[in-house]
Amino acid sequence: MTKPSQISAGSTLGMIAGGQIGGFFSEAALRMGYKVAVWDPDINAPAKRFASEPFTGEFDDKRVFNAFKEIVSGVSVEWENVPNSLIKELEKTVIVKPGSKSLTLAQDRIKEKSFLASNGFPLTEYVAIQRIDEINGVPFDFPWIIKTATLGYDGHGQWYIKNMTDITGNSALQDSKVPMVVEKVVDYQIEVSVVVAMDDDGEVIAYPPTENLHKGGILKMSISPARIPDEIQSRVIELGCSIIRSIGDPGVFCIEMFLEKNGNLLINEIAPRPHNSGHHTIDAFSVSQYENQVRVLTGLPLREPIMLCESVLLNVLGHEYDALMNNSAINQILSSLNAKIYSYGKTSIRPGRKMGHIVFCGTSLDELIRQAESCQDIMDRNLSSG
Repeated sequence: MTKPSQISAGSTLGMIAGGQIGGFFSEAALRMGYKVAVWDPDINAPAKRFASEPFTGEFDDKRVFNAFKEIVSGVSVEWENVPNSLIKELEKTVIVKPGSKSLTLAQDRIKEKSFLASNGFPLTEYVAIQRIDEINGVPFDFPWIIKTATLGYDGHGQWYIKNMTDITGNSALQDSKVPMVVEKVVDYQIEVSVVVAMDDDGEVIAYPPTENLHKGGILKMSISPARIPDEIQSRVIELGCSIIRSIGDPGVFCIEMFLEKNGNLLINEIAPRPHNSGHHTIDAFSVSQYENQVRVLTGLPLREPIMLCESVLLNVLGHEYDALMNNSAINQILSSLNAKIYSYGKTSIRPGRKMGHIVFCGTSLDELIRQAESCQDIMDRNLSSG
């Protein structure tokens, strides 16, 4: 396959799905002189605020497909669960990065884990099952995490299992007819993620690892750089880059890993796109993950990112957004904390939904964590009083 030609400034770049990640990509593309076409079934999708050409329709709508492909010179995605059949059709006539190769792995945890295992990458113990009545064949002890093989994200399609009663007493699991992955729970020290970009020549660049803290299975806080020794940071970056080279698909990726208490690293999962844990790169690095997404897609040169400051990112989940938008809360946050607020422009609130984030930049991680915790306290107080 010949190397794709560079996409010139002024061209229209396509974004499939229009959430916050598509929005940040669109902002970066516009700043760099491109136009953006955003295709999402939701007429109010947040990224459409920045779209030169918004497209509304289901992803199997042939009319929308034909109009979309006619105006775009290159396409990227904001979510791994966009239909792979759509990406394969677009690849016939348009540059798409990352492509169907990456999405095939990311859309099926069984395929992803099989790929990683066959290439010698370290994983937690797991077993794939085709239906729940195969659960008795799991060869390792509790506790487990059971995950649907497809369409799981942000804690959806996942169950923490302490014993067999947690399975027999769970109607959602009992009624499930889909393949699943059963993983042995890892006694890890911290979870880290690393954002890696690869271009058409196989050149890779990586950001320093980020330390991630979760609430109810949803990312709540990201700390950059991760509070781990330099030697482990180097191992995380080397492992992440090796995985993306093995996949061999140009794009921006995020690799989540567990650092065990014995110092071993285990791969959790791969996202073939920029990641929530990399939002801070907009403020804390010379080149953000979104600019690198634009650069990879258009064939522009990659540059190793320079860290400008340490940072802590706090996600605003569900009805915390109501509290944040309260005049008293927002005034208190902005007057007392070194906070920068990002609102994603979503029109409906659901429990646990990522509605925005707040980033804190400075020179002391301890102080930035303290500020993030103070910000969370302000939101919690306003939420309880409201």
